[in-house]
Amino acid sequence: MIRNNAQAPLHPATDAALLLRRIGFGTLALVLPLAALVSRRAAVVLVPIGVALLIIAMLIEEPRKFVATLRDLVLSRPGVILIGLIGWAFLSLVWSPFPVTAAEKAGNLMLAVVLGFVGLSALPERMRSSNLNLVALGTGSAGLFALGLIAVSALRHAETVPGAVERGVSIILIMAWPALAWLLSRERGLSALGLALVVTLLALTRFEDGETLAMIFGAAAFGAVTVNPRRATRVIATIVAGLMLFAPVLPFLLAPLVQVLPDSADGFAQMLSIWADVIRQSPVELITGHGLDTVVRGQMSGTLPQPAPATLLFETWYELGLVGAAAGAACLYFAIRAAGRMTGALAAGGVAAFTTAFALSVFGFAPLLPWWLMTLTAVMLLFGAVARGQYRTDRPAVPLPARPVGQTRPKAARPPVG
Repeated sequence: MIRNNAQAPLHPATDAALLLRRIGFGTLALVLPLAALVSRRAAVVLVPIGVALLIIAMLIEEPRKFVATLRDLVLSRPGVILIGLIGWAFLSLVWSPFPVTAAEKAGNLMLAVVLGFVGLSALPERMRSSNLNLVALGTGSAGLFALGLIAVSALRHAETVPGAVERGVSIILIMAWPALAWLLSRERGLSALGLALVVTLLALTRFEDGETLAMIFGAAAFGAVTVNPRRATRVIATIVAGLMLFAPVLPFLLAPLVQVLPDSADGFAQMLSIWADVIRQSPVELITGHGLDTVVRGQMSGTLPQPAPATLLFETWYELGLVGAAAGAACLYFAIRAAGRMTGALAAGGVAAFTTAFALSVFGFAPLLPWWLMTLTAVMLLFGAVARGQYRTDRPAVPLPARPVGQTRPKAARPPVG
C-alpha cells in the first residue's frame, strides 16, 4: 500500500546542490584537519575549494538569497569596519618600503575576508545534522591520528616532530571549539568528554609554543561564558579590544615588573625596550604605521632591531598604526559580542575560539600567515554552520479533553444468554 506521507523525489538540481554542499562542508570539517597533518599547505588549498563548492550549491538552490545575505553581511557594522581595515592595509602600501611583499600580504588578508563573507552567505538557513556531525568526526579522528604520529616519533627517538604534524596539531586545537560546541548542543556529553581528552593531550605536546597556555585561556573563557554568558562575553570582548587598542602602553607598564624577574627574562626585557624605543623615536608613525610587512622585512634588512616583539599587537601598531589598531579592536569587540549572543554551548565555544586565537597571536604564533588566516576562516564558517543547525524544537504536548466530574464511561451491554 502506498503511504501518503512518502517524501517526493528531489529535483535533480536540488539533489546536485545537496551533494556539492556535503562535499564542500566535508572538505572544511573532515578533510582539512586530516590533510593538515601530512601537508603544510593543506589549509591554503582546501579552504578555497570548500568555500567554492558551498557557493556553487547555494547558487543552484537560491541565488537571490545568496546575494541578499552577502549584501547584508558586507553592509553590517562589523563588515564595514573590516572592509575599512583591509582598505587601510592596501593604502599603507603607498608608504611601505617593501611594496611587493606587502602587496602579497594584503592580498592574503583580503582573500581571507572575501572567503569569510561569501562562505557565510553560502550556508543554507538550516544545516543538516548529518553534515554537522562531520565537524566532530573530523576533529576527533585527526586528533587520534596526530597522537599516533607523535607517539611514533617518540618511539623512534626523533628530536623534533615533522613540521606538517606541528601545523596540523595547531589546526586541530582551534577547530576543536566548534566540534565541542556541536556535541554539547546535541547533549552528547560522553563524546564531548572524549574529544576534550584528546585535545588536552595534544595541547600538552605544544607547551613550548604557547598553545597549551592559549587553550587554557580558551577553556577559562568557555567556563565563564557558560556560567554567565552576557557579563563574561562583555568582559572578554573589552579586555581583548583594550589590549589591541592600548598596546603601546604595555612596554612602559611591564618594564618595572620585568626588572624584578630573574635573569631568564632578559630576552623579554630587551623586546620591551625595543618596543619602547620605537614608540619614542617615531611618534608620527603611531598614527599611520610604517606600512604593511615592515616588521619581518625590517628585521631582515636591519632597519628594525632584533629581537623585536613577535606578537600581533606590536605588528599591528608598527605596520598599520592607530588607524589599523582601532579598526582591529572594533572588529574583535563586535565579533566576540556576536559570538556571545549565540545559544547555549555555541556562545561558550565561539568566545573560547576567539580567546584562544587572540592569545596565540599575542604569544607570537603564526601572525597573519596564509595558512593561519585560512584556518581561522574555516573555523568561523564551522561556527556559522553549527549555529544554523540549532533549529530542533520540542514537539508540543497535545492537550487531552477533560472528563466532567461524576461522568463515567458507559458499560458495554452484555449479550443475551442462550
